[in-house]
This record gives sequence, structure tokens and C-alpha cells, in this order.
Amino acid sequence: MCRRRRCPGYAPLWAGDQRRKLFENLAAYEGGNVVVLAVTGPGADVLPWDEKHCRALGEHVHSGPRGCRVDRLAARLWNETASQRWRDLHRQVYISVRRQGVRPRLLARVFELQRRGVLHVHPVLGFKTPAERHAAHLYAKYLFGLAPRYGFGHTERKLASRSAKRIAAYLSSYFVTGKRGKLSLQDSVMSPEMPRSIIHVSTELTRRTGVTMRELRFRRFVWFLADRLLCPLAEARLIATQARAGTLDLGVDVFGPSPRMIAQVLGREPP
Repeated sequence: MCRRRRCPGYAPLWAGDQRRKLFENLAAYEGGNVVVLAVTGPGADVLPWDEKHCRALGEHVHSGPRGCRVDRLAARLWNETASQRWRDLHRQVYISVRRQGVRPRLLARVFELQRRGVLHVHPVLGFKTPAERHAAHLYAKYLFGLAPRYGFGHTERKLASRSAKRIAAYLSSYFVTGKRGKLSLQDSVMSPEMPRSIIHVSTELTRRTGVTMRELRFRRFVWFLADRLLCPLAEARLIATQARAGTLDLGVDVFGPSPRMIAQVLGREPP
């Protein structure tokens, strides 16, 4: 089975793993709310509409949800550099906030592809302690002021805090069906317009939970072995752990390790 995220057969599974990674890690931010901001691409003065694409609609106001699209070449060129420009923008905003004596706590960052064909960024910030709340307000302020220098458009300045689980559900809703002019992750993930890192979660959270994409793939492998070998999950995990560590070679018969191999791993007498 293809394990590239752009493969039609694997994209839904990959999107499901990303959704679970976001949920479990944000849930680890206990006892406080978070805020999610939005950073959009620029308007038609920078990214002109493709007039031919929506000509059939007649005279109308251009809009992504209505079916209009940004000129394909302009969108592609802007999207190609969006990830690097976002990193540069975040770095400068972070430095500006730190100069005020507080540290913004970026818990996650999510890229989405709007239906008009342009990327959209959601940074998720901790909002639990007074210091974090002050830092989040400063972050939003500097983000608003600096975003145009890095080629971005509108940014949110109003901070509405929500529980971490609610924010995870809000972002994940786009992963399934897409909403408000955005493509679902299952659709957009196969687009070459999407950056390599679509969803980033703070290592501070992943170290606490252990929930990463690699770990979620490993869990599926454990379930596969348990089903294939008709053994308990604990035994399947032990076999999978040794296979991952390189002390057990499943490459010869990955779809059915021999009874002798299983007995050796579990410390039993071979049948």
C-alpha cells in the first residue's frame, strides 16, 4: 500500500492520524484555554482572480466559496514560498514579544488550503496563565503589524479563547468535510500547493504525550500484527517493538511471522 500522503488511498488515513495527533496533544494542555488566530493570503491586488474560471457565473462579486479561483500561476508562486515566509514572520513576531518580557506559547500551527487556491495559516497559542494571555495579545498585535511585510493579508486581532479540545474539534472539522471556503484535508493534502509540514504540534506537547505520526503508524502496525497472528495486543506490541528496533527481521515474511519467531520474541518454547 502506498504510504505517501498524496496517494488517494492513503490520504484519508493520513488525515485521520493528523486529526488524532492534534486532539491528543492539545488535550494534554490541561487546565486552560487556547486561542486560534488566522493569517490569510493577500487580496486581489496581489493575487488576481482567474476571470475565465468563473465566467459562467455571469456578473458577480468574486468569492472562493462561490467557486471563484485565484489565477493559477499567481497562486502557485505565492504558495511555494508561504511556508518559509510564515517561519520568518513567526520568528520575528516571537522575538518582538520576547523583548516585552514574556514568551508566547505556540502549541500548534495548521496550514489550510482555501477553495480560492491560496494557503491560510492557523497558529494556536496557549492562554492559560496571565503571562500566556499577555503574550498572546502581544503576538496578535505584532502579527497584525508585520504580516504584510511577509506577503500575508488579513490577520485576526480579536482573541476568543476556547478549550483546547474545542479548538482541536474546530480545526479538525476542516479535515473531514471542509467548511467556510476551505478544502477538507483529505482533498487538499493531495494538492502540490500544500507545504511539506501541514500540521505542526509543539514538541513540548509531543514529548509529554508520545503521540506523533510515527507513533500512530506504529500503533496501526501493532493492530495489524495482533489481527494477523491472532495474539493479544501486548504480545503484538512486543513483536512490533523488536521489529522497529532492528532485532527482529519481519522483512522475509512480514504478513505472517513464523510460530518459532513469535516464540523467541515472547520467551516461550517453540511449538
